[in-house]
Amino acid sequence: MTSRPRSRAAHAATVAVVLAATLAASSSASSSASSSTVLAPRTAPEAARSLTYTSGESSRAATIVVPTSVGGVPSPSPSGFLCRIVHSSTITVMCTIGRSVDGRAIVAERQGAAASKRVLVVIGQMHGEEWPGPLTVDALRKVATPTTATYSIWTVRSMNPDGGAIGRRWNSHGVNLNANFPNKFVPGTRSGRRALSEPESRAIARFLVWIQPDLVISLHGFSTAVDTTGGGRRAAWARAFSTLSRIVPAHVVPCGGPCHGNMTDWYTATSKVHGVAFTVEMPRTSRVVRACGVPGRPRGTTIQCAAWAAVYLAPRLPA
Repeated sequence: MTSRPRSRAAHAATVAVVLAATLAASSSASSSASSSTVLAPRTAPEAARSLTYTSGESSRAATIVVPTSVGGVPSPSPSGFLCRIVHSSTITVMCTIGRSVDGRAIVAERQGAAASKRVLVVIGQMHGEEWPGPLTVDALRKVATPTTATYSIWTVRSMNPDGGAIGRRWNSHGVNLNANFPNKFVPGTRSGRRALSEPESRAIARFLVWIQPDLVISLHGFSTAVDTTGGGRRAAWARAFSTLSRIVPAHVVPCGGPCHGNMTDWYTATSKVHGVAFTVEMPRTSRVVRACGVPGRPRGTTIQCAAWAAVYLAPRLPA
């Protein structure tokens, strides 16, 4: 006997309950953290959220000056990121935040207003053979953000453009970028000689330190799960994303041993604004249309559902 599918009203109620629990967990954790810890001034994100340009500058590139060392992450250039205003219906700013081993640009694009109280970052690809993530970023970038939005979404289509160009997991030094971050780093052939030895991981680390997002979603493949490692607010947001995108299950995704040097653990451990990050393992069937959990978006491919889920969460992040 097959069970009857739930009605849209029942699913909407489930989404509401999950999001309410997520927001409650975030509020509780933030309150307890602020009572025991004095937050550092949010100077880094303010630089990113208040990008201003002088009259007549909107049609050409403008350099956003970033210190040569931000949060201990060295800048590859004293001049910082090269950014420009984009005249499109969805994207407002495009920044080249670094370059790969082979010189390919690593680009971050922003949707939404500069002075945002809530900031989401979505990273489409670390491993070059995992193709659904960049396509999800493409879909996300097509979603219009209201001009009155109190949130912004930054997206990086690929932080491993060399690997992505040929479907190779590693960067051009043969390093797994998701083992090259400082948190519990262990040197090795695939993890690199030292933490942040690779230009791609340095670029993303410096970018995240600069932006200080409230939430980072890192897209991977192909285990088909949303990682709840770490528990607390991190797991709560992961479960909310799972409910909305219908990428299930939401559980702890093992590393095949101890997790060393991964980006989501590093950012969650070091964020100055109590931001969190989690991993999404997208399926190989990501182009197949199926049911979506996002209110008002009943059906779509996994790629579309993941993009809509991210957009749905952005304005609901804690301010």
